[in-house]
Amino acid sequence: MASSILEQAKKQFARGNYQQVIQLLQPHVTQYVTSGDSKDSLYNASFNKSFPFYLYLGLACLHAGDIGGAVDYLTCARRIKMTDPDLLCAQAVLFLRRGDTARAIDYYLEAVEYNPNHALARDGLEFIRTHNTPEAIGEAVEAGEIKNYYPRPGVQTYHKKQLTVLAAAGGIAFAAVIVIVLLIKFPINFDKVRGTRADLSSLVLLSEEKARPIDTSGTYRYSLSEKEVLKAYQNAQKYFQNSQDNLAQIEVNRILSSNAAQSIKYKARLLMGYFAVPGFDTVRDIPAYSDVRADIPLYLDCWTIWSGIATNIQTDGENTSFDLLVGYGDRVQLEGIVPIFCNFSVRIDSERPIEVLGKIQQRGGVLFLKAAGIHQSQVPANKK
Repeated sequence: MASSILEQAKKQFARGNYQQVIQLLQPHVTQYVTSGDSKDSLYNASFNKSFPFYLYLGLACLHAGDIGGAVDYLTCARRIKMTDPDLLCAQAVLFLRRGDTARAIDYYLEAVEYNPNHALARDGLEFIRTHNTPEAIGEAVEAGEIKNYYPRPGVQTYHKKQLTVLAAAGGIAFAAVIVIVLLIKFPINFDKVRGTRADLSSLVLLSEEKARPIDTSGTYRYSLSEKEVLKAYQNAQKYFQNSQDNLAQIEVNRILSSNAAQSIKYKARLLMGYFAVPGFDTVRDIPAYSDVRADIPLYLDCWTIWSGIATNIQTDGENTSFDLLVGYGDRVQLEGIVPIFCNFSVRIDSERPIEVLGKIQQRGGVLFLKAAGIHQSQVPANKK
């Protein structure tokens, strides 16, 4: 597919001509499959650098109402690149359409993790907070309100170019429009005025939730009393307002893995959307490896800094992975081995101690870190 075709499709997408995007791109789908033209062969494609192709085709289908096509093409895009916030928001909204708010929240949270300033992901979480029942979300889908949360990458860039042309002509009216846009885009932060981190009024427990905070059906890891559930939820909000997100996350995890009522679990998960992505100098209440190892589910999605030696280093130019020998920076005592995954490329020296800032994750019973930052000493571990 000629690059000019994709550029044409992007321009049509920015203009809202979604059927034209589909007409431009869909004939070229076969260039990205190994053989045949079945849907199954589409998933076994040799994609090369086709992520934008499938992203824009999938989003055009979404906007055009072809949900089946959107699912197919966005799935192909995700197989190529899993960390694109626009893609994650698109998949989140697909889950919302099906009423699966838990999965939608997870995808929005992942988008915010990769880009804390991603407005659409934040807006999606706010939408779920304000439409906090399946019925409310269903009505929003039927009314078309959900379309406001369909991603439109590149549209702002396109309109900025158009505005640049208009700016050459100048005019007071244009300046007024810019002022309005800026006020909408950068509203006054009333949270700071109030002296609190965020307004959590939408997450306040209702009287019926307080009256029946537990659900004994199903299976759960932690069996909590009614008082313990309510206390954990209260603590989660208190820790958040004190900027102790790790402690808040632990309380959220306690609730999610307990016999707490589903509505309380739902609001606890929404609270995670407010948590910040920390740096080496801002992360607080860092959990120790031994504590996490003893009860992994309790610490999921907490941020930690673990040090040691890197081994089995692999990189493909865009991503890096390695095994961290935790506590082995001095080559004396090994606490454990933790896989590290970075969605960025970084040069690592296996002879020097390393520190990893990462989010605690688990898959298939395996503990690993999704890294956000790497710091490496300049002194080799075998030298004192």
